[in-house]
Amino acid sequence: MKYLVMQIGCIECGVSSYPIKSTDDLNEAKDIAKNHPDTWETEGGDGYVMIIDIDKCDIVDIEE
Repeated sequence: MKYLVMQIGCIECGVSSYPIKSTDDLNEAKDIAKNHPDTWETEGGDGYVMIIDIDKCDIVDIEE
């Protein structure tokens, strides 16, 4: 499996969207997502981090 950790920003707030890291390990992807800085602290607006399972083309729940 391959996972992409991605920051999803906000057009209205000016927060950027970008890939953070790809990894083969889901636990590593979850750790990266949980430890990524809050967009309010870094860019002063709304945003969130998501994990995408590239093989299934699906979003992974970070809390599972």
